Amino acid sequence: MLVWLAMTTGARRGELCALRWDWLDLDNATLRIHTSIAQDGGKTWEKDTKTHQQRRITLDPETVGLLRAYRQHCETEARTVGATLARNGRLFSPEVDHSTWLKPSTVTQRYRRMSRSLGLDTHLHQLRHYSATELIAAGVDVRTVAGRLGHSGGGTTTLKVYSAWVAEADQKAAGKLTGRMPQAPITIDVDGNARSTLEPDATNPYQKIAADLRGAISAGILRVGDQLPPVAELATRYHVGVATAHRAIMELKADGLVTASRGKRATVTAPTGGTETADVITLRF
Repeated sequence: MLVWLAMTTGARRGELCALRWDWLDLDNATLRIHTSIAQDGGKTWEKDTKTHQQRRITLDPETVGLLRAYRQHCETEARTVGATLARNGRLFSPEVDHSTWLKPSTVTQRYRRMSRSLGLDTHLHQLRHYSATELIAAGVDVRTVAGRLGHSGGGTTTLKVYSAWVAEADQKAAGKLTGRMPQAPITIDVDGNARSTLEPDATNPYQKIAADLRGAISAGILRVGDQLPPVAELATRYHVGVATAHRAIMELKADGLVTASRGKRATVTAPTGGTETADVITLRF
C-alpha cells in the first residue's frame, strides 16, 4: 500500500512514514500531508515537510478502494491481539496498533529488497518522479502537479526538475491541436512562396504515406483484414509528426480502404482497383 501511495500521490518517503489515519478522508477521497519523519542514524523525529507546506491531495477511486481494504486488514490484525487502531495512528507502522511510525531507512531497505527480488534496478524516490511525469504526460498543468508534489514557488521547482517532460507534453499538445485543425488552404515552401493545397500534391508528407499504403494494398502486400503499421511507427519511418501520419490513415479511411477507430490500429477492408506499386518497397512491410 505504501508503494501504491508513493506512485499515486508523489509523496516523499518521510511524508509517507508520517501519514495518520485521521488525515485520511475516504468518504471525500482526500489525503492530508502535514508532516514528515526525519532520521539521523537510529534516531527519528517528526517535523514539517521539506517545504514547510501542508497540502491536501485528491485520491482516485481505485486508491480509495485499496485504502478501505487496507484499513480493514489493519483493523483485523489489531483485533487478533485485542488491540484497536488509534484514531491518530500511523498508516504504516511496525506496531499492530499503528501507534508508531516506520523509520524512513526501513522503508528504503524493504523497497530495495522487493525490487531486487523482482529483478528491478530502481529506488523509492523514482516513484515520486513516476507520479510527476505521468501527470505531466497526461496533460495536467504544472501548477497542479507542483501542488500535489509539495513543491514551492508555484511550479518553478517542478519546471526545473521536469522541464524535459513539460516540453514533451507541450509537443504532444501541439500535435493534438494540429490533428484537429482543418487543412490550411496554402502552404509556404522553403523559399517563402505560397502554394494552394486545394489540389492533390504527392509531395505532401501525408499524401506520400497514403500513396505508399495504397500501393501496398493494391499489390496485395497488405490484404483485407491485415493491420496497417502503428501511426507512431509510420511517423518515425517517414520522419513526420504523429498527426501527419494519422491524417494519411484518415484519407485511406475516407476512401473506404481501411477501418480505423480511436485506440485501435487501422485494418484493411478493401483492395484498390489500381496497380500502384512503385512506392511499395519504401514501406518494407
